[in-house]
Amino acid sequence: MGKTRQIVGPVLIWLMVAATIGALTDVPAWSAELFETVAVEPWVNIGPTLSTVTMLVLVGLYGVMLLRTLILKDHVPFVRLVFGGAATTLVYAINKLILKDTYGMIRPCHTFDTGGSCPDISNFSYPSNHTVIAFGLAMGLAFAIPWLSYLVFPVAILEAISRVLAGHHYPHDVLVGTVVGAFTVIGLLYMFINVQTAVAEKLTAARDKIRLER
Repeated sequence: MGKTRQIVGPVLIWLMVAATIGALTDVPAWSAELFETVAVEPWVNIGPTLSTVTMLVLVGLYGVMLLRTLILKDHVPFVRLVFGGAATTLVYAINKLILKDTYGMIRPCHTFDTGGSCPDISNFSYPSNHTVIAFGLAMGLAFAIPWLSYLVFPVAILEAISRVLAGHHYPHDVLVGTVVGAFTVIGLLYMFINVQTAVAEKLTAARDKIRLER
């Protein structure tokens, strides 16, 4: 029964993700109106810098915690972080190479004159890559080290907000990016939780064996 739940649970999560993506393929009126309200000076100039800083914080924290758990030989969170990083990379690739090109939605800064920077028109908007990465990393950190949830999710939310302030995304772009990043990653982590446990146990056994041989 446990193995069945490990398959059914993630599949249900991914169906919810797919439904969310499909429901917002057109720009909702509320999203366009909210974008026009917030993507203005001075925020449109602050947004790109804020986005870079928050992403660096998340990536840096992920690297620090990965290194810390490795040095301390805290194998369960270490393995979970490795799997979380791999899951985030996979989800990012799916979003960038499949979802964004499939829907081909141009960025709002090509439709509205925000006065700020704007990526190339062939660099599509939906769903937001930065938000997918931010919430994927946040979920990976929270899954491995639960107390970090209070830090990483507010930072990920700030990343999503900064993408709208920069004029690079509609609010619904980052909303769907949040769902894709967070829920797809947790689905993958939950599906392979037994594999993670087995790898951590093997690392612990190998460490103990080395200690006994000394």
